[in-house]
Formats: sequence, C-alpha cells, structure tokens
Amino acid sequence: MRFFECGIRYEKTLENGMQKKVTELYIVDALSFTEAEKRVTEEMKCFISGEFEVVSEKITKYSELVETSDGDKWYKAKVNFITIDEKSGAEKKQAFFYLIQANDIDHARKRLNEYMKGSMADWECEALQETKVMDVFLYSTEEQKDKEEDLKKICASPGIQKAAKRFVDSIPDGQKVTISSSGFKDAVIDKTHGHEKDDA
Repeated sequence: MRFFECGIRYEKTLENGMQKKVTELYIVDALSFTEAEKRVTEEMKCFISGEFEVVSEKITKYSELVETSDGDKWYKAKVNFITIDEKSGAEKKQAFFYLIQANDIDHARKRLNEYMKGSMADWECEALQETKVMDVFLYSTEEQKDKEEDLKKICASPGIQKAAKRFVDSIPDGQKVTISSSGFKDAVIDKTHGHEKDDA
C-alpha cells in the first residue's frame, strides 16, 4: 500500500455563516491513483453534504503513520537512520518520513520518541513540522487482508508470472537489483556470483 495525499475542494460554511470555497488535504492508503480517488470520495460523502471534487492527488513519501487517540493535528517528521560504512568508516544517513498525529509539536516529538524507542538503529529527527492534512483514512485490518488476498491472486496469474520472469531474465549476470515500493517490503534480485554461498 501507498499513502496518497488528496485535495478536496468544496463550499464550506464558516462560523459567521458565510460560504467559502476551500481545499482540504486528506491521506488515504491505496494501490493506485484511481483507487485513492474512489476511497477519499466515499469517505468524504459522510462529512460533506453538498458537492465536492477531488482536485489533486499525489503519492507521499510517508513510510509509516504514528496515530494517537488524543491528537487533532498531523505532523511530518524527517528521520535519518545512521549507519557506518564498513569500508570507509564514513557515516551514512538514510531519510524516512513519518506522519504523526498529535495535539502540538511537543506532543508530536514525544510520540515520535515513544514510537522509535524499540529501534535497533541509531536515528535522529532532522525536521518536524505541522502539515495541512485534515484527516487520514486507512483500510481496516479485514479490508487490508482482503486487498492482500486480491494482490496474491493477481500475482499468481500466468500472465503476471511470465512478465516477472521476463524482467528477471533481463537483468544481466553480476548485478543486484532492489525494487522498492511504499507499503511493501523491498524485493531483491541478486545475480552476483557467489551470493548463494553467502545466503547459506
């Protein structure tokens, strides 16, 4: 699954009774832009009585969400995982982004520290800032299981397996390729000589 940011434009009634066109941002988890638009449309029908439209969609860089029951804002955290290169001894940083639900920035920082407490790797929070995200809509556990089952069925189809084999065969001997996709574990195709011994 990926996290999509969707912009919803509609006419909002302000506290003074006036009507104003506004665009609000929402996050949904989905496999595609089409699914993201469908999901956010279904969710927003419960909250907006009049007409509205999805005016923007983009795939976010968030790798994980940190939710809490007592937060009404969403904060973006850039977290660097720190490793040491064995050959050069140089420090390397790899950035990951988290979306944190909290009351304020201090609460967000506390929630991040609690969430990262069990991490085995060294890390640092490089940046933490409030977003304009209004809410996040995630699949329930059962819905997620159903989606995973559907995906397994798709991957098991002969056409998909043939396409995957053609892709693997197109990778030259001696190369190692990592395929990354948000919401999924990395897939590694290793054609370097001797890797079978290393894995044993």
